[in-house]
Amino acid sequence: MGEIKEIKTAQAIIQNKESLHLLANPIFQKDTWHTIDDLGLSVNLHRRRLTLDFQGILQDWLRILVKIYILVRSQLNLSSEYLAHELSNLNKFSRFLEISSINGHEQINNQVFQDFDDYLHKLNLAKRTISKHYITLNSFFNVCRLEGWLDINTYWFEGRRLPYRFISNDEIDYIPEEVWNQLEQNLHHLPESIQRMVLIIRTTGMRVGELLNLPLDCLRKRGGQWRLRFTTEKYKIDDELPILPELVVIIKQQQTYIRKHLKDNYDKLFCSSRGNRHGFMPTSRVMNVSTFNCYLNKLASSCHICTHSGEIWHFKSHQFRKTIGTVLTNAGVRDLIIQKYLRHRSPDMQRHYTHLLKQVLESEYKDLMREKSYVDITGRVVANYKPRNPMTELMRRKMYQITTQYGECHRPTIKIPCQTVNACWQCEHWRTSTDDLPYLEEDIKQIQEELNITEKLGLVRQQQGLENDFQNLKVRIEGLRGIDEQN
Repeated sequence: MGEIKEIKTAQAIIQNKESLHLLANPIFQKDTWHTIDDLGLSVNLHRRRLTLDFQGILQDWLRILVKIYILVRSQLNLSSEYLAHELSNLNKFSRFLEISSINGHEQINNQVFQDFDDYLHKLNLAKRTISKHYITLNSFFNVCRLEGWLDINTYWFEGRRLPYRFISNDEIDYIPEEVWNQLEQNLHHLPESIQRMVLIIRTTGMRVGELLNLPLDCLRKRGGQWRLRFTTEKYKIDDELPILPELVVIIKQQQTYIRKHLKDNYDKLFCSSRGNRHGFMPTSRVMNVSTFNCYLNKLASSCHICTHSGEIWHFKSHQFRKTIGTVLTNAGVRDLIIQKYLRHRSPDMQRHYTHLLKQVLESEYKDLMREKSYVDITGRVVANYKPRNPMTELMRRKMYQITTQYGECHRPTIKIPCQTVNACWQCEHWRTSTDDLPYLEEDIKQIQEELNITEKLGLVRQQQGLENDFQNLKVRIEGLRGIDEQN
């Protein structure tokens, strides 16, 4: 009965005879449409959107118009994910109309759109998300007007509101170096198949859909150069990417893994899992993007992969691609080469990475010019240094070669070769600042654990050496903590 009421409502509104003929389609008798069987859409295996549900549209007149709109849009070869996003945005508009007691299309005007704008902002949505709602509504009501369904003015959406659709420089989300390093250190905690996914995407900067849909037979060798063959996610064309021999080894290992577990029943390089209660259990299905992100974020949570500020990092697959673009830009690689490597259709995206280059340089400049206090082996502050200009500071750092993972060797370079190689903790010339404090604290914890073991085993000589290291670090740490408290 509800479907018949919708159709009668549509017949009373729609003046276009061609559009009225669409209502004869049996699909309008259903509130849930199957994207493949009903609409004949191709579905990305890594973003499976199999149904479109119209029950979230609360008004009869709006629900039938949205159904016609989605049917028309599906004939433009738009993806099922895109149509689902449009439907989601129209659902939100429908809920707003219900809350605002707007029952008919006659009541919709510029003031309604302005009130909807206020409603979206109260939900604390991102600017780009709000913009996508505007784009959907603008498109929906424009189609309604052009097809003779409804005549609602969309002038409100023009001009200053729609530019939100364009990417802001501030939205470029790349992985900071400290997070990148922590991911490297904890990669072994992931299932081996996921490890290989990370190694490939972080090296090539592929789109995640390209990674998850890589064919099993993806390696090519032309001359002496290995290449990775794949289908581009955006443009659906076959492409090849030059890769290093080290990555070839990883890919061959994954090929062996798939052939061992899935035999000849699967033709992709990577697969999904039947469940994670008992570890990764390969199954003949392409992994969903959200599953890949979930593995990374569980790792970040369990291994405390954090930013410098101590915030747990939230991974998104596209961050790897953006990081590659940022690294290439910072390394001085020409925009045209980056555009070709990342397969951008236009050079516009490179402007965002150039903007990032400025941000990175600004951050590095501030760090370079920051005042530091150094302590020596006795824990005393032996130097306070405030750089006067960046060039002088760079020269100073070149003179004092950094010979350890952290800290600085302030041993004059004119002296004879270092006599305490790999024993910096015991050297009078090794200087550390508060930047090194977290690493020193980790070291002293490790030494304490090793001391406990040597005591239990009765290893006297090893215990004496560890006790000396422990005391040296303890004195140095106490001196740095004193500086930290003063600041």
